[in-house]
Amino acid sequence: MDQRAHVRSPEAELLHRYGSHSLAFFGLAEDVEQFLAPGEQGLIFYRVTHRVAVALGDPLCAPEAIEEVTRSFLAFCRARGFRVAFYQARPDYLATYRAFHLQVFKMGEEAVLFPQTFTLQGPALAKVRTRCRHAEREGVQIQWYEGALPAPVMQQLASVSDAWLESKGGQHTEETSFSTGKFRELLTSARRADQIADLSGTGSDAFPAPPLVTGVALTRSGQVCAFVTFTPIYGMATGEEGAGNNWGWALDLMRRTADAPSGAMDLLLVQAIERFRLRGAHRVSLALVALADTRQELAFPWRHLVDVAARRTALFEQRQTLFRFKQKFAPCWESRYLVASSRLALPKIALAVLRLRHYSGSGFVRLLTR
Repeated sequence: MDQRAHVRSPEAELLHRYGSHSLAFFGLAEDVEQFLAPGEQGLIFYRVTHRVAVALGDPLCAPEAIEEVTRSFLAFCRARGFRVAFYQARPDYLATYRAFHLQVFKMGEEAVLFPQTFTLQGPALAKVRTRCRHAEREGVQIQWYEGALPAPVMQQLASVSDAWLESKGGQHTEETSFSTGKFRELLTSARRADQIADLSGTGSDAFPAPPLVTGVALTRSGQVCAFVTFTPIYGMATGEEGAGNNWGWALDLMRRTADAPSGAMDLLLVQAIERFRLRGAHRVSLALVALADTRQELAFPWRHLVDVAARRTALFEQRQTLFRFKQKFAPCWESRYLVASSRLALPKIALAVLRLRHYSGSGFVRLLTR
């Protein structure tokens, strides 16, 4: 067993019960720290860079424990001289953050689908239907894998991934991280997901832990032309109202060859949603689009600031393309926030987040400090 894939139990149990946000699974990465609240009430995944502790999403705990778990984490960071940020916080706990005098800034929206009610019928999904039919006419076939992939498949996917990365920025382009997976860590991530399943409760009311899922698109000649990976969304807490209604999968890696048939990626996602529906999943996340604001919540001058940043920095240059691609599936757009320890600390916190994501971020921070 790869030692880096080792997952401890009470952290595994807390993740399984309360890890209902789409970033929770990434907290198991080797370079992410774990704050276990006193009495094992809750768990916060975080990384420290330049004396900023950046939490990966909201605390994983029962709703009634959120205040105490957050207070404990803030005290832990204060004792070490760390500034604090919660990255991609959901609306649910904003009142708690504000009660601790933390500052809230909208950072984008997450595209969420509900597979039990998702349908390709109707005008909203017409473009997706057309593209899927085109891919099928071109002979595209989809294969699905749960957990670790066979070595020959990994070799083929590695070639696609390397070519995709090179097309995005050159031979030595580094994969983003922290809130996304990395291809080179795919096998380790799959093993961690399997361990969560092994360590989770086995009682009659327990929910199974979702595995890591990979979809591979093949051309008519049998060559890999695209692939996607989906990480688990947990939130399996039982004995509570709405128990088990948050689990599902989150889209992570999306990579394709330059000559992949049109519609191959659409076909992958449509078949994934149907697959997850049959498994009983409640949520499928298509991930965050930075600065998306369908709810018109960004207030001036913050809206003006991020619009300028979108035009001037590499981080946001593809956000409109991403938004249009995900909008085709008619998702529910859910707001996500950056919660910072203070407004004055925002430039330093923004730079810390960008560094964790492997973006330089210097242009964005200069805008913030004007």
